[in-house]
Amino acid sequence: MNQGTLYPLLLKLEHEGSIASEWGASENNRRARFYRLTATGRKQLREETHDWEQTAAIITRFFKVKAKDLP
Repeated sequence: MNQGTLYPLLLKLEHEGSIASEWGASENNRRARFYRLTATGRKQLREETHDWEQTAAIITRFFKVKAKDLP
């Protein structure tokens, strides 16, 4: 993923309260920013996962009905 895409997204998620970040040292002892989900982020993830599962189930049912129409 391009940095020009990733970092604005991380900033947006942090501004919304879905993630939090802190500075620390990486495995090779370089300064790095570490991100984690917040309680708000975990709640949002659960809701979005539920929505996706419902959407996927509807699509699956649609294709099963269409498959029955095939010879």
